[in-house]
Amino acid sequence: MGRNRSGSSTTMASIQSTTAASQASSMGIGGGSGNINSSDLALYDIPLLTSPSQASTDFEQLLHNLQSISVDPKSVRKAACCAALIETVQERRQNQNQQQQVVVVSPNELFLATLAALTSLQGTLEQQVKHTTDSDNNNSSNEVETTALPLLEILRQILPYVAHPSNNHGALLLHQFGTVSRMLRMFVALGYAYTASSSSTTGTNNKNSTSAVAGGTSGANALLRQILKTTTMLLLITPSSTNTTTTQEAEKEMAKLLHATIIRMFHDVRPKVRKAAFGCAMDVVIVASSSNSSSSSSSPVVQQRKVIADFLWEYCHAVITQYKSSSSGSKKKNDSSSNSKNLIHILRLLSTSLPYADDVRIRVRFGDDCLALMGGGGEGSGNNKGEVSMEVIRETLITLLSCLERGEEDSDDGLLLSSMEQEVDTTKDTDKEDEEISKFAARALAFLLQHRPNAANSSFSSAGDVNVVYGRCLMGCVERMLVRATSSDEDGTLASKLLAMKLLPNVLTSILHLCDEAAEGEDGGAANSAEMCGSEFNQFVSRVMPIVTSYFNNATSNNNLQRVAIEAISNCIDIIRQALKIQYRNAWGNILPGGYATFTSTLALNLLEMRGAGNEANNGNSELEGKLQSWLKELVVSLLRLRDDVEKDGTARTAVEYATSTVMRGMGLELFLSLVDFTDDHVDIGDKKKKSLNTESGGGLWWLLPLMKQSASADASALASSSSITTRSHLSFFQGRVLNLARRCDAASADGHRTAAEASIQKQRVVEVWSLLYYFCLHPIDMKENFAAVAKTVVKALSDHSRYPKLVPVICGSLKSLAVGVTGRAEANPSAEATEDLEVLSNVSIKILPSLFKLVETLNESQKTNTADDMDTDDKSSSKEKQAIRQQNMQLVEIVTDTIGQLAQICPREFLQNLFKKVVQRLLVATTENGDNAGDKASKDAQAVRMCSLLGLGQALVASGSLDDNSVSLLYRAVRPLVRSDEHDSRVQKRAYKVLAEICEKHKEFVTSEERLNEMTDLMVDSIVTCQVSARHMRLKCMAYIVQGFDSSNQAHMAVIPKIMGEVLLCLKDSNAKTREAAYQLLLEMAVARDDMTDYFKIILAALGAKTTHMRSAAVMALSRLTFEYARHDPTVQSLLPSLMQTVAFLFEDSSREVTKSVIGFVRVCVAAMSFDQLEPLLPEIVGGIMKYNKGRDRFRAKIKIILKKLVRLYGYDTIAPLVPEKDTRLITHMRKLTERTARRKAAGLQDGQSVVNNFDDMMESDEDDSDDGRTFMTGVTGFTKMTSMTGKSMKSAKSKSVVSGAKSTMTGKSAKSTSGPRIKAELQGEILDMLDSSKMAKSVRFADANMNDNDFSDDDDGMDDMQFDNQGRIIISDGLQKVSGDKGAADDFDSEDDDENLQLKAGGGKRRRVSKFESVKVAKAERDAVNARKQSKQSKKPASSIGSAYKSKKAGGDVKKKGQQYEPYAYVPLNAKDYSKKNRSNAVSKMGTVVRSTKRKR
Repeated sequence: MGRNRSGSSTTMASIQSTTAASQASSMGIGGGSGNINSSDLALYDIPLLTSPSQASTDFEQLLHNLQSISVDPKSVRKAACCAALIETVQERRQNQNQQQQVVVVSPNELFLATLAALTSLQGTLEQQVKHTTDSDNNNSSNEVETTALPLLEILRQILPYVAHPSNNHGALLLHQFGTVSRMLRMFVALGYAYTASSSSTTGTNNKNSTSAVAGGTSGANALLRQILKTTTMLLLITPSSTNTTTTQEAEKEMAKLLHATIIRMFHDVRPKVRKAAFGCAMDVVIVASSSNSSSSSSSPVVQQRKVIADFLWEYCHAVITQYKSSSSGSKKKNDSSSNSKNLIHILRLLSTSLPYADDVRIRVRFGDDCLALMGGGGEGSGNNKGEVSMEVIRETLITLLSCLERGEEDSDDGLLLSSMEQEVDTTKDTDKEDEEISKFAARALAFLLQHRPNAANSSFSSAGDVNVVYGRCLMGCVERMLVRATSSDEDGTLASKLLAMKLLPNVLTSILHLCDEAAEGEDGGAANSAEMCGSEFNQFVSRVMPIVTSYFNNATSNNNLQRVAIEAISNCIDIIRQALKIQYRNAWGNILPGGYATFTSTLALNLLEMRGAGNEANNGNSELEGKLQSWLKELVVSLLRLRDDVEKDGTARTAVEYATSTVMRGMGLELFLSLVDFTDDHVDIGDKKKKSLNTESGGGLWWLLPLMKQSASADASALASSSSITTRSHLSFFQGRVLNLARRCDAASADGHRTAAEASIQKQRVVEVWSLLYYFCLHPIDMKENFAAVAKTVVKALSDHSRYPKLVPVICGSLKSLAVGVTGRAEANPSAEATEDLEVLSNVSIKILPSLFKLVETLNESQKTNTADDMDTDDKSSSKEKQAIRQQNMQLVEIVTDTIGQLAQICPREFLQNLFKKVVQRLLVATTENGDNAGDKASKDAQAVRMCSLLGLGQALVASGSLDDNSVSLLYRAVRPLVRSDEHDSRVQKRAYKVLAEICEKHKEFVTSEERLNEMTDLMVDSIVTCQVSARHMRLKCMAYIVQGFDSSNQAHMAVIPKIMGEVLLCLKDSNAKTREAAYQLLLEMAVARDDMTDYFKIILAALGAKTTHMRSAAVMALSRLTFEYARHDPTVQSLLPSLMQTVAFLFEDSSREVTKSVIGFVRVCVAAMSFDQLEPLLPEIVGGIMKYNKGRDRFRAKIKIILKKLVRLYGYDTIAPLVPEKDTRLITHMRKLTERTARRKAAGLQDGQSVVNNFDDMMESDEDDSDDGRTFMTGVTGFTKMTSMTGKSMKSAKSKSVVSGAKSTMTGKSAKSTSGPRIKAELQGEILDMLDSSKMAKSVRFADANMNDNDFSDDDDGMDDMQFDNQGRIIISDGLQKVSGDKGAADDFDSEDDDENLQLKAGGGKRRRVSKFESVKVAKAERDAVNARKQSKQSKKPASSIGSAYKSKKAGGDVKKKGQQYEPYAYVPLNAKDYSKKNRSNAVSKMGTVVRSTKRKR
């Protein structure tokens, strides 16, 4: 192929569809990604880039790698063959020259040796093929696998070094090329003959024929694939000869080799072989293209690669030409079918290789061939004409798409607007190629629009893919015509763009109709195809429409181009609206939120840009703005009308609403609201028939309000920076348009003709309309002109909080958003506009803040009124309603105070100081009035509410951080009397502590000053007695902030810690969780401030001598927390642990339950924290102490067992068991057996997940073990554990002594009893008993006697072993599952064990394997359900005994006194503490359920 080559290698663009790629992959296309193996690429580059010295070094490394052995059998065979070849070369050298010994062989010597070995092997294989038998097949397969494949791989890897320029310019390879070519061609023939001979053995009766065929076929496939790799390497590294005659002969030989190997296997019936051939062809194309762009493009090797690539292109073109000629000539049926298959194979190759062609004219040439095929070149054969033809069309379209793909020189990200406008420096050849592919795209687009494939009427299985690829081709053509690199031919570029936009409506119509055709089917494939076609429609709109609309701007586009773009968009409006037709219903979920919403949003963005966000700079585009406004309204209203039409269709309604929400976010709420007319100005509110808001189309649009609310919140989160033009809004629009709608709804709610429900709906709409204020406060651009007016309306709306309490959080949240946004913009970009907005907000806040202050007082007054009313009424329902109102008002007060704190940061400082002084003044007045009216309860309560309100305002101002030190000092002096005195209501003191805590947190410098710190310290110490219970939490927080300012060298500061220690310790036992946590944090802060852990522990230890058990328990808990926090990293605390343990051990004698609990928790922490040597001397004292409790032992048995297990894990049972009292030896024995059982379960793969306790509260309160898989969580010594409860066993079966608890033998245990247990008699001599041998089993099996004691051979208190033996060692088989010890649940338990056994067998498909617990439960769910069903049926027949069941009537409901019963019907529930633990609580509730009904009372 004679042509001028230029360009560079390209990468696969992202245009090619996933469907096409997967189809190509399934049909055997390899290398579709275009990625060559890095090692192969390095071998290809050796003749071009490697220096002679580097080539020699690399060859030595290659020999080392070939001889290295790994676990891969292939590497072993390769190493053996390489060693044999090197040995052959060295022997040949010795024969030629006995004195010369060369260690490293040369590439030429290894090449000749390998060639000789392959030639010899070829002859051997030929003889075996001629005389084929099954044994010969096996021998041939072994020889191919062990010899041929390694030799061919060695030849492939050494060829680049033989062809290296330093090796006489590859003269030896040129001389032996014919020999190597013939050898490879003969191996190909052997491979095909070998496959045929293997297949012929299937007709014989030899039972090994099947395996022979399989082995022969596998060996032939591997041989052919290896030949392809070696052939590709040979073709790509062989240089061209300088002699013309030799060059012609070499080209002929290369053509023979290419046709006999790669080209021949293009059409192989085996997918793997065909895939390998395609991959080799891809390597040739990619390497030739990359070599052409390199600096060594004039190298003989590069020239030879060009020739090889040309051969491939010419062959592909010949196959297409032959197929096209088959339609005009008279061909036989078989020939036509063969041509079709060959064409499909070639098209699949071209679809992956064309993007890497180094000349665009190759792509154009094959693109024209594809168009010719689409125009009627070739038909199918037989009865499957349509199917074959449609398959050809599909592959043709995929290939055409590859011709249109865009490479790296265009854009990596598809159609980007910037790529169109970017100036790119390109060569003249590149411009010409770009222009040529653009012209081809125009021809292809016109052709495709006229020849749309009719895939809907085809029975082809992948007909839906045809539509998808067809849409991709249309999009690729338009893309190539619109987005191009800058060309020297500006007229040609403009003409291409104009043509593309003129044809744009037709293209859009064709792609949209694909969705209709795909949705006509009723099966799942049709729905999937419709979704894929909808995605193509969305992608086309999102990629093409922004480019077309960019030409609307006169400054960047030609006038003619702008005119055509406007006409194209105008024509596309009607086409886009066709997507709303019912025929596209199946695709609405995809195309409406996608293409339709994207098209609408694109037009909206252009309109907003033209308006300039309020800047009247685009007066010349007024006509275009009007058109855009009209187009958008038409699109939006059509979408809203569709919502009314499909209101009863849930799926369609959801799709329309989602599309509407997407449109709102794409254009902004302001523009959307300007396009939608919610109300009709002529609506008579008093008309009873008008129950909802109307629109121009006559339908209610109330469903838009929630969508707009969601859109506003989405805009706030996604566009917080307010950089998007869609978030910029006008407050005037909200004031005039949105609030007008709210007023109408409010008036409608007051209409007397409406019902209460209708009025409530209208009020809800008022709130939803007001919620849009949040969006308009994100980035208003008319703050200076309209914010003052909006502020007045906002203040008025807040005053109406009694009717619309939900407006308070809406308005406050909007004001906070506005303040945060304005402040952020002013700090990030201090422009004149941002600064002016901040100043306007600061000035207007003077009017807003007093209203917010008044609102806080009003809300608190309403709480006071509701409280007084509750005292005068006894109506419970009314009391609940007023309680809910009080809770709501409290929440509103918090919201308003947060808003006050935010606005206080930007309001003028003088105004804020004056406002603050008024608050403090009112607070002092209220305090005085409260003292004067101490006898009046109602007045006192009112004053308390007022004081709380004022304190809340003060707290908000402090939180804003805007107060100076004088103001903070004034507030502190006003709050101090409230903290010190308990004469006021507890709410007042709690609020005062909150204010003080806020001061400590926000103004730390004020608190940490020496004078103020001493004063506040004295305040905290002196106010201990007057502190209210509800104020403890905030008081502790204040104390923590104060302690942070302590100096360890200041004796006065350190003297405060012992004074407050008692209060802190008592707060550790407080009923409020927040108070307890605050006390713990203060305890840790004091430890840091003290900076002497020894002295600090002494202070706490002093509390152990307290008279009350409450204080002693709190002291131990404090020691536990400090040990938990510091023992791991503080050596001082670590060294103190033994003495602390000995000191706390004195409390082992304390009989108080709370002390017992604290001490056990401390022991648990210390056991985990102390070292091995520290803990060992204290073992007798610890073990003896925790086991001597009376009431505590039963209550805290689980925690005691956890401690014992930790000690056993450290020191062993032999050390711990003697320390346990004799009466508790049963417990330690049981724990030992559980440990052994755990080991067996772990070996069987059935262990539970391990839980690790890293939290102090969990360690102190939890009864669960933190390190032993939770096997000992029970509170008794029975076998009912957490594990057995999870496996479905009942408590009854767990307590049974006759049921087997696990599969174990008598030799598993380590006790003395188990070691002397019986064994199977036949296994005493070390033999294994064959249980399938009836004679041996008869001697080893004995049936159980009725009077046999079942416990004779049991060493487990949970039950007997699975297998029982008599004294002679024979297995005892009982006659069925009999009741043992009166236990009725034994049979069920045996069934459960059998189920476990069967479960393991089923999980492994008949083979036993280890399965996890969760997998077991999943696999055996059906069996478990069946067992449970049987149990429930039995229980339903025999009702279970329950509390008070003796008095239950059999004939009717209720209780009855029967004969012989002494007492009246009663139910006695014993108060057992164990029944109300976390584990047994559910059982206790179920028992109580038999007495007290759990159903709700009917009102």
